[in-house]
Amino acid sequence: MATVENIPAGVINPEELYTLKTFTHRLGIKASTLRSARRAGLQVYYVHKHGYIYGRDWIDYVRSSKTRQVDQSAPDAA
Repeated sequence: MATVENIPAGVINPEELYTLKTFTHRLGIKASTLRSARRAGLQVYYVHKHGYIYGRDWIDYVRSSKTRQVDQSAPDAA
């Protein structure tokens, strides 16, 4: 059985559903960071009082984040 401790950190699969605890551990973020993301629109699904985040929702949230910075000075790869 997989536990939070033996799940690789840093990778979110767009086709997986994560418990809130697993999600924060896997990304190495604090609960306050997750709360901010939820307030900013990250969807959390609740089933029987347990919260889950769908990987695709996180990826969409990050891609649409207004706070992300894109390096405009980097030349386009051809």
